[in-house]
Amino acid sequence: MAQVSVKHKKKKNIGTIVAVIILIITGIAIYCIANFDHIQGQAANYVSEKNINNQRHNKQKKKPSYDMKAVEPVSPSSLANAYRHRRDYRAIGQIAIRDQNILLNIYQGVGNLELNLGAGTMNRDQKMGEGNYALAGHNMDDGRTFFSPLYTAKARGYLANGTSIFLTDYKKVYFYKITSSRFISRYNLNLAWNNKKFKKEPVISLFTCDWTGQGRLFIRGKFTGSQSYNSASNYVRSSFKI
Repeated sequence: MAQVSVKHKKKKNIGTIVAVIILIITGIAIYCIANFDHIQGQAANYVSEKNINNQRHNKQKKKPSYDMKAVEPVSPSSLANAYRHRRDYRAIGQIAIRDQNILLNIYQGVGNLELNLGAGTMNRDQKMGEGNYALAGHNMDDGRTFFSPLYTAKARGYLANGTSIFLTDYKKVYFYKITSSRFISRYNLNLAWNNKKFKKEPVISLFTCDWTGQGRLFIRGKFTGSQSYNSASNYVRSSFKI
């Protein structure tokens, strides 16, 4: 009888342990589901900020894509893929918008991997401080990841004209100020074209999707000047991570 009692207790203890484990796993699953967007945003921040100052030393091993129609939403698998291949893409500069706590590397092209690492150029051979410098960035609707702060600020009515945008190609700093912002159709990409009218009056154009994915936020800024990175003020240089 004693042996039966011991076996019964062991089975009961094992059953209790299994039940606790199931409860823990269930709790973790519920937490992850309820906080999926927040967790994914943290992962995206980690990927885009990982060694941000060293990405300019990479060798560009992949051919850039400029097909905006092929851009897919951020996902755990796309972030994992970007992190795994981050050394195959070279950052050509950085964009900083201090008023919105934005600091991202800039990569050539708007392929899915590039846009999971930072902001991407929408035209081939575009140059900072010249023509229409067009950049695309993801909106994760969390107010802090990629171009999300711009969307949040616009949606809440505090994306002010005159907001400063700093760009650097690691040699010079280029200054822009926001002149307008509005929501447009996702198909209205002609605003990224480098038309002749921008030759004398260079601009910057920023694009990010709205929360539905059916439209875009479009921001236009005017070029106000440039200077060497080393001669820029401490305030400006501290806006970047170089």
